[in-house]
Amino acid sequence: MPESLSLAEARRIAVAAQLRPKSARYKTVLERLGCIQLDTISAVRRAHELALLARDLDVDEAARSLDKRRRPVAFEYWAHAMSLLPVSAWPYMARRRRSWRERYSAEPALDAQAEKEVRALLEARGAITVSDFPNGAMHRGGGRAANMGDSWNHRTDHKHAIERMLWFGEVACTHRIGFKRVYQLAENAIPEQHLWDADDQECLRHMVAGALRNLGVATTKDIADYFRIAVADAQRTLREMEIGQVAVEGWRSKAWIDPEARRPRSPGADRPVAVSMFDQLVWLRERMERLWGHDWKIEIYVPAPKRTFGYYCLPIFVGDDLPGRVALRRSNGDLVVEAVQWDDERADREHLHAAVDRVASWVGAETRWEHA
Repeated sequence: MPESLSLAEARRIAVAAQLRPKSARYKTVLERLGCIQLDTISAVRRAHELALLARDLDVDEAARSLDKRRRPVAFEYWAHAMSLLPVSAWPYMARRRRSWRERYSAEPALDAQAEKEVRALLEARGAITVSDFPNGAMHRGGGRAANMGDSWNHRTDHKHAIERMLWFGEVACTHRIGFKRVYQLAENAIPEQHLWDADDQECLRHMVAGALRNLGVATTKDIADYFRIAVADAQRTLREMEIGQVAVEGWRSKAWIDPEARRPRSPGADRPVAVSMFDQLVWLRERMERLWGHDWKIEIYVPAPKRTFGYYCLPIFVGDDLPGRVALRRSNGDLVVEAVQWDDERADREHLHAAVDRVASWVGAETRWEHA
Protein backbone atom coordinates (compact mmCIF):
# COMPACT_ATOMS: atom_id res chain seq x y z
CA MET A 1 0.00 0.00 0.00
CA PRO A 2 1.42 3.44 -0.91
CA GLU A 3 2.15 5.85 1.93
CA SER A 4 0.94 8.82 -0.10
CA LEU A 5 -1.18 9.71 -3.12
CA SER A 6 -1.02 12.65 -5.48
CA LEU A 7 -4.21 14.67 -5.87
CA ALA A 8 -4.54 13.29 -9.41
CA GLU A 9 -4.36 9.72 -8.09
CA ALA A 10 -6.98 10.48 -5.42
CA ARG A 11 -9.31 11.89 -8.10
CA ARG A 12 -8.91 8.79 -10.25
CA ILE A 13 -9.68 6.50 -7.34
CA ALA A 14 -12.73 8.58 -6.32
CA VAL A 15 -14.27 8.58 -9.80
CA ALA A 16 -13.44 4.93 -10.51
CA ALA A 17 -15.04 3.92 -7.21
CA GLN A 18 -18.57 4.87 -8.22
CA LEU A 19 -19.04 6.68 -11.52
CA ARG A 20 -17.97 3.75 -13.70
CA PRO A 21 -20.09 0.73 -12.71
CA LYS A 22 -19.30 -2.70 -14.11
CA SER A 23 -22.97 -3.20 -14.91
CA ALA A 24 -25.41 -0.43 -15.78
CA ARG A 25 -28.52 -2.02 -14.24
CA TYR A 26 -30.67 -0.49 -11.52
CA LYS A 27 -30.26 -3.27 -8.95
CA THR A 28 -26.51 -3.54 -9.53
CA VAL A 29 -25.87 0.20 -9.32
CA LEU A 30 -28.04 0.59 -6.21
CA GLU A 31 -26.32 -2.27 -4.41
CA ARG A 32 -22.94 -0.83 -5.36
CA LEU A 33 -23.74 2.71 -4.16
CA GLY A 34 -25.54 1.54 -1.02
CA CYS A 35 -28.02 4.41 -1.20
CA ILE A 36 -29.27 6.97 -3.71
CA GLN A 37 -30.67 10.23 -2.42
CA LEU A 38 -34.28 11.18 -3.14
CA ASP A 39 -35.44 14.74 -3.65
CA THR A 40 -38.71 16.34 -4.77
CA ILE A 41 -37.15 18.86 -7.18
CA SER A 42 -37.64 17.94 -10.85
CA ALA A 43 -36.26 20.97 -12.71
CA VAL A 44 -34.37 18.53 -14.94
CA ARG A 45 -35.21 15.04 -13.64
CA ARG A 46 -35.56 13.68 -10.11
CA ALA A 47 -32.27 13.41 -8.23
CA HIS A 48 -32.34 9.61 -8.02
CA GLU A 49 -32.92 9.35 -11.77
CA LEU A 50 -29.98 11.66 -12.49
CA ALA A 51 -27.75 9.52 -10.27
CA LEU A 52 -28.74 6.43 -12.25
CA LEU A 53 -28.48 8.10 -15.65
CA ALA A 54 -25.00 9.42 -14.86
CA ARG A 55 -24.04 5.76 -14.36
CA ASP A 56 -25.28 4.75 -17.80
CA LEU A 57 -28.71 3.37 -17.01
CA ASP A 58 -31.20 3.38 -19.85
CA VAL A 59 -33.65 6.30 -19.57
CA ASP A 60 -36.67 4.00 -19.37
CA GLU A 61 -35.08 1.88 -16.65
CA ALA A 62 -34.21 4.96 -14.60
CA ALA A 63 -37.76 6.28 -15.01
CA ARG A 64 -39.18 2.95 -13.74
CA SER A 65 -36.91 2.78 -10.70
CA LEU A 66 -39.73 3.61 -8.26
CA ASP A 67 -42.28 1.30 -9.89
CA LYS A 68 -43.73 -1.79 -8.24
CA ARG A 69 -41.82 -5.00 -8.97
CA ARG A 70 -42.59 -8.67 -8.52
CA ARG A 71 -39.75 -8.82 -6.01
CA PRO A 72 -38.70 -5.55 -4.34
CA VAL A 73 -35.31 -4.12 -5.21
CA ALA A 74 -35.25 -1.10 -2.91
CA PHE A 75 -36.85 0.48 0.12
CA GLU A 76 -36.90 4.08 1.30
CA TYR A 77 -35.21 5.14 4.50
CA TRP A 78 -32.95 7.76 6.00
CA ALA A 79 -29.38 7.14 4.84
CA HIS A 80 -27.39 10.21 3.73
CA ALA A 81 -30.80 11.85 3.55
CA MET A 82 -34.09 10.23 2.57
CA SER A 83 -32.84 7.66 0.10
CA LEU A 84 -33.38 4.49 -1.85
CA LEU A 85 -31.51 1.56 -0.32
CA PRO A 86 -31.21 -2.02 -1.62
CA VAL A 87 -33.51 -4.40 0.26
CA SER A 88 -30.39 -6.30 1.34
CA ALA A 89 -29.55 -3.28 3.53
CA TRP A 90 -32.72 -3.62 5.66
CA PRO A 91 -30.99 -5.54 8.50
CA TYR A 92 -28.25 -2.91 8.71
CA MET A 93 -30.61 0.00 9.24
CA ALA A 94 -31.70 -1.64 12.52
CA ARG A 95 -29.40 0.61 14.54
CA ARG A 96 -31.10 3.64 13.05
CA ARG A 97 -34.56 2.20 13.63
CA ARG A 98 -33.68 1.61 17.28
CA SER A 99 -32.43 5.19 17.51
CA TRP A 100 -35.70 6.56 16.13
CA ARG A 101 -37.68 4.51 18.66
CA GLU A 102 -35.56 5.89 21.51
CA ARG A 103 -35.92 9.43 20.23
CA TYR A 104 -39.70 9.28 19.94
CA SER A 105 -40.26 7.41 23.20
CA ALA A 106 -39.82 10.68 25.10
CA GLU A 107 -42.28 12.60 22.89
CA PRO A 108 -46.02 12.92 23.53
CA ALA A 109 -48.03 10.04 22.19
CA LEU A 110 -49.68 10.40 18.80
CA ASP A 111 -53.41 10.59 18.40
CA ALA A 112 -54.31 7.00 19.31
CA GLN A 113 -57.36 6.99 17.06
CA ALA A 114 -55.34 8.08 14.01
CA GLU A 115 -52.77 5.35 14.60
CA LYS A 116 -55.53 2.77 15.06
CA GLU A 117 -57.13 3.86 11.77
CA VAL A 118 -53.81 3.65 9.92
CA ARG A 119 -53.24 0.10 11.15
CA ALA A 120 -56.78 -0.87 10.19
CA LEU A 121 -56.25 0.50 6.67
CA LEU A 122 -52.99 -1.43 6.30
CA GLU A 123 -54.57 -4.67 7.45
CA ALA A 124 -57.63 -4.21 5.24
CA ARG A 125 -55.95 -3.01 2.04
CA GLY A 126 -52.40 -4.33 2.33
CA ALA A 127 -50.92 -1.27 0.63
CA ILE A 128 -51.97 2.36 1.14
CA THR A 129 -50.97 5.90 0.19
CA VAL A 130 -51.75 9.18 1.91
CA SER A 131 -54.77 9.48 -0.40
CA ASP A 132 -56.39 6.77 1.72
CA PHE A 133 -56.34 9.01 4.80
CA PRO A 134 -59.48 11.03 5.61
CA ASN A 135 -57.63 14.36 5.34
CA GLY A 136 -54.75 13.29 3.13
CA ALA A 137 -51.18 14.15 4.10
CA MET A 138 -51.32 17.83 4.96
CA HIS A 139 -53.72 20.24 6.67
CA ARG A 140 -54.96 22.95 4.35
CA GLY A 141 -56.03 26.51 5.14
CA GLY A 142 -57.02 27.71 8.62
CA GLY A 143 -57.80 25.88 11.82
CA ARG A 144 -55.02 23.77 13.18
CA ALA A 145 -52.67 24.59 10.27
CA ALA A 146 -52.85 28.32 11.06
CA ASN A 147 -51.16 27.69 14.40
CA MET A 148 -48.26 25.72 12.95
CA GLY A 149 -44.85 27.17 12.25
CA ASP A 150 -43.99 25.58 8.88
CA SER A 151 -45.40 23.36 6.15
CA TRP A 152 -43.56 20.23 7.41
CA ASN A 153 -45.59 20.44 10.62
CA HIS A 154 -48.86 20.74 8.71
CA ARG A 155 -48.95 16.95 8.40
CA THR A 156 -52.17 15.30 9.49
CA ASP A 157 -52.28 12.89 12.43
CA HIS A 158 -52.57 9.99 10.00
CA LYS A 159 -49.48 11.16 8.10
CA HIS A 160 -47.58 11.55 11.39
CA ALA A 161 -48.61 8.03 12.37
CA ILE A 162 -47.54 6.36 9.13
CA GLU A 163 -44.22 8.24 9.08
CA ARG A 164 -43.43 7.19 12.62
CA MET A 165 -44.20 3.58 11.70
CA LEU A 166 -41.83 3.98 8.74
CA TRP A 167 -38.99 5.25 10.96
CA PHE A 168 -39.61 2.41 13.42
CA GLY A 169 -39.54 -0.23 10.68
CA GLU A 170 -43.14 -1.32 11.23
CA VAL A 171 -44.00 -0.32 7.67
CA ALA A 172 -41.87 -0.05 4.55
CA CYS A 173 -42.07 1.73 1.23
CA THR A 174 -40.65 -0.33 -1.64
CA HIS A 175 -42.35 1.50 -4.52
CA ARG A 176 -44.32 4.61 -5.39
CA ILE A 177 -47.28 5.56 -7.51
CA GLY A 178 -46.24 8.66 -9.37
CA PHE A 179 -44.11 10.24 -6.68
CA LYS A 180 -46.45 9.16 -3.86
CA ARG A 181 -45.18 6.58 -1.38
CA VAL A 182 -46.96 3.24 -1.10
CA TYR A 183 -46.84 1.93 2.47
CA GLN A 184 -47.06 -1.73 3.49
CA LEU A 185 -46.41 -3.62 6.70
CA ALA A 186 -42.71 -4.48 6.70
CA GLU A 187 -43.32 -8.22 6.86
CA ASN A 188 -45.36 -7.94 3.64
CA ALA A 189 -42.91 -5.66 1.82
CA ILE A 190 -39.39 -6.83 2.68
CA PRO A 191 -38.28 -10.28 1.42
CA GLU A 192 -38.07 -12.78 4.27
CA GLN A 193 -34.30 -13.37 3.95
CA HIS A 194 -33.66 -9.68 4.67
CA LEU A 195 -36.26 -9.21 7.42
CA TRP A 196 -33.97 -9.33 10.45
CA ASP A 197 -32.03 -6.88 12.61
CA ALA A 198 -28.24 -6.70 12.80
CA ASP A 199 -26.62 -5.59 16.05
CA ASP A 200 -25.22 -2.06 16.33
CA GLN A 201 -21.65 -2.97 15.45
CA GLU A 202 -22.70 -4.98 12.41
CA CYS A 203 -24.73 -1.98 11.26
CA LEU A 204 -21.77 0.36 11.64
CA ARG A 205 -19.42 -1.99 9.81
CA HIS A 206 -21.88 -2.30 6.94
CA MET A 207 -22.26 1.48 6.59
CA VAL A 208 -18.57 2.27 7.01
CA ALA A 209 -17.50 -0.44 4.56
CA GLY A 210 -20.08 0.71 2.02
CA ALA A 211 -19.04 4.33 2.33
CA LEU A 212 -15.35 3.55 1.94
CA ARG A 213 -16.00 1.27 -1.04
CA ASN A 214 -17.81 4.10 -2.83
CA LEU A 215 -15.43 6.88 -1.87
CA GLY A 216 -12.25 4.92 -2.55
CA VAL A 217 -10.07 7.27 -0.55
CA ALA A 218 -11.62 9.43 2.13
CA THR A 219 -11.25 11.22 5.45
CA THR A 220 -13.12 10.03 8.52
CA LYS A 221 -15.64 12.83 8.06
CA ASP A 222 -16.19 11.88 4.41
CA ILE A 223 -16.98 8.32 5.47
CA ALA A 224 -19.22 9.36 8.36
CA ASP A 225 -21.16 11.72 6.12
CA TYR A 226 -22.07 9.04 3.56
CA PHE A 227 -24.67 7.43 5.85
CA ARG A 228 -24.73 10.32 8.36
CA ILE A 229 -23.21 8.50 11.31
CA ALA A 230 -21.14 10.08 14.08
CA VAL A 231 -17.50 10.78 13.20
CA ALA A 232 -16.37 9.04 16.40
CA ASP A 233 -18.33 5.91 15.46
CA ALA A 234 -16.83 5.93 11.97
CA GLN A 235 -13.28 6.34 13.27
CA ARG A 236 -13.62 3.57 15.85
CA THR A 237 -15.10 1.20 13.27
CA LEU A 238 -12.37 1.96 10.71
CA ARG A 239 -9.71 1.16 13.30
CA GLU A 240 -11.47 -2.08 14.25
CA MET A 241 -11.57 -3.01 10.56
CA GLU A 242 -7.82 -2.30 10.35
CA ILE A 243 -8.19 -0.08 7.29
CA GLY A 244 -4.96 1.47 6.03
CA GLN A 245 -4.31 5.19 5.79
CA VAL A 246 -2.46 7.37 3.28
CA ALA A 247 -1.45 11.00 2.95
CA VAL A 248 -3.15 12.79 0.04
CA GLU A 249 -1.52 15.78 -1.60
CA GLY A 250 -3.01 18.99 -0.20
CA TRP A 251 -5.23 17.31 2.43
CA ARG A 252 -4.71 18.36 6.03
CA SER A 253 -5.52 14.99 7.56
CA LYS A 254 -4.68 11.46 6.53
CA ALA A 255 -7.18 9.51 4.49
CA TRP A 256 -8.44 5.95 4.68
CA ILE A 257 -8.12 3.89 1.51
CA ASP A 258 -10.33 1.03 0.41
CA PRO A 259 -8.12 -2.08 0.18
CA GLU A 260 -10.08 -3.13 -2.93
CA ALA A 261 -10.00 0.30 -4.58
CA ARG A 262 -9.32 0.47 -8.29
CA ARG A 263 -6.19 2.57 -8.86
CA PRO A 264 -6.03 3.64 -12.50
CA ARG A 265 -2.51 4.59 -13.56
CA SER A 266 -3.69 7.21 -16.02
CA PRO A 267 -6.66 9.59 -16.28
CA GLY A 268 -9.95 8.14 -17.42
CA ALA A 269 -11.27 8.72 -20.92
CA ASP A 270 -12.50 12.25 -21.58
CA ARG A 271 -16.13 11.17 -21.34
CA PRO A 272 -18.27 14.06 -20.09
CA VAL A 273 -21.21 13.50 -17.75
CA ALA A 274 -23.36 15.84 -15.69
CA VAL A 275 -24.38 14.87 -12.16
CA SER A 276 -26.83 16.46 -9.78
CA MET A 277 -25.73 18.23 -6.62
CA PHE A 278 -27.47 15.38 -4.77
CA ASP A 279 -25.01 12.86 -6.23
CA GLN A 280 -22.63 11.19 -3.78
CA LEU A 281 -19.64 12.31 -5.83
CA VAL A 282 -20.29 15.91 -4.79
CA TRP A 283 -22.81 15.90 -1.93
CA LEU A 284 -20.15 16.66 0.70
CA ARG A 285 -19.03 20.08 -0.47
CA GLU A 286 -15.75 20.18 1.45
CA ARG A 287 -14.72 16.89 -0.18
CA MET A 288 -15.57 18.32 -3.60
CA GLU A 289 -13.35 21.30 -2.81
CA ARG A 290 -10.48 19.10 -1.58
CA LEU A 291 -10.58 16.94 -4.69
CA TRP A 292 -11.50 19.39 -7.43
CA GLY A 293 -11.14 22.87 -5.96
CA HIS A 294 -14.81 23.92 -6.09
CA ASP A 295 -16.97 25.12 -3.21
CA TRP A 296 -20.26 25.25 -5.12
CA LYS A 297 -23.50 25.36 -3.15
CA ILE A 298 -27.07 24.36 -3.92
CA GLU A 299 -29.15 27.48 -4.60
CA ILE A 300 -32.59 25.98 -5.18
CA TYR A 301 -33.66 27.20 -1.73
CA VAL A 302 -32.12 30.68 -2.21
CA PRO A 303 -34.41 33.53 -3.37
CA ALA A 304 -33.77 34.26 -7.05
CA PRO A 305 -32.25 37.75 -6.52
CA LYS A 306 -29.65 36.29 -4.13
CA ARG A 307 -28.48 33.41 -6.34
CA THR A 308 -24.89 33.66 -7.50
CA PHE A 309 -25.19 31.05 -10.26
CA GLY A 310 -28.55 29.45 -10.93
CA TYR A 311 -31.52 27.46 -9.69
CA TYR A 312 -30.45 23.91 -10.55
CA CYS A 313 -26.72 23.35 -10.84
CA LEU A 314 -25.19 20.24 -12.40
CA PRO A 315 -21.42 19.73 -12.09
CA ILE A 316 -19.84 18.22 -15.21
CA PHE A 317 -17.14 15.58 -14.96
CA VAL A 318 -14.73 15.06 -17.82
CA GLY A 319 -12.73 11.93 -17.19
CA ASP A 320 -11.52 12.33 -13.60
CA ASP A 321 -11.70 16.12 -13.51
CA LEU A 322 -14.48 18.60 -12.73
CA PRO A 323 -13.89 21.58 -15.05
CA GLY A 324 -17.26 23.28 -14.73
CA ARG A 325 -20.97 23.34 -14.11
CA VAL A 326 -24.21 24.38 -15.77
CA ALA A 327 -27.57 25.59 -14.50
CA LEU A 328 -30.31 23.77 -16.42
CA ARG A 329 -34.08 23.83 -16.36
CA ARG A 330 -36.82 22.32 -18.52
CA SER A 331 -39.15 24.90 -20.01
CA ASN A 332 -41.79 24.52 -22.75
CA GLY A 333 -40.18 21.43 -24.24
CA ASP A 334 -36.66 22.85 -24.14
CA LEU A 335 -33.73 22.23 -21.83
CA VAL A 336 -32.62 25.76 -21.06
CA VAL A 337 -29.00 26.52 -20.20
CA GLU A 338 -29.38 29.41 -17.75
CA ALA A 339 -25.75 29.75 -16.62
CA VAL A 340 -22.31 28.27 -17.30
CA GLN A 341 -19.06 28.21 -15.37
CA TRP A 342 -16.25 26.50 -17.26
CA ASP A 343 -12.46 26.32 -17.02
CA ASP A 344 -11.16 26.10 -20.59
CA GLU A 345 -7.71 25.13 -19.34
CA ARG A 346 -9.10 21.95 -17.75
CA ALA A 347 -11.29 20.80 -20.64
CA ASP A 348 -12.43 22.18 -23.97
CA ARG A 349 -16.02 23.30 -24.48
CA GLU A 350 -16.87 20.40 -26.73
CA HIS A 351 -17.16 18.40 -23.51
CA LEU A 352 -19.49 20.99 -22.00
CA HIS A 353 -21.79 20.84 -25.02
CA ALA A 354 -21.65 17.04 -25.15
CA ALA A 355 -22.64 16.77 -21.47
CA VAL A 356 -25.56 19.18 -21.90
CA ASP A 357 -26.74 17.37 -25.03
CA ARG A 358 -26.63 14.12 -23.09
CA VAL A 359 -28.85 15.61 -20.37
CA ALA A 360 -31.21 16.84 -23.09
CA SER A 361 -31.49 13.24 -24.34
CA TRP A 362 -32.43 12.17 -20.81
CA VAL A 363 -35.41 14.52 -20.80
CA GLY A 364 -36.35 14.28 -24.50
CA ALA A 365 -35.82 18.00 -25.08
CA GLU A 366 -34.00 20.37 -27.37
CA THR A 367 -31.16 22.39 -25.85
CA ARG A 368 -31.66 26.16 -25.71
CA TRP A 369 -28.58 28.15 -24.75
CA GLU A 370 -29.40 31.38 -22.93
CA HIS A 371 -25.80 31.54 -21.74
CA ALA A 372 -22.89 30.70 -24.03
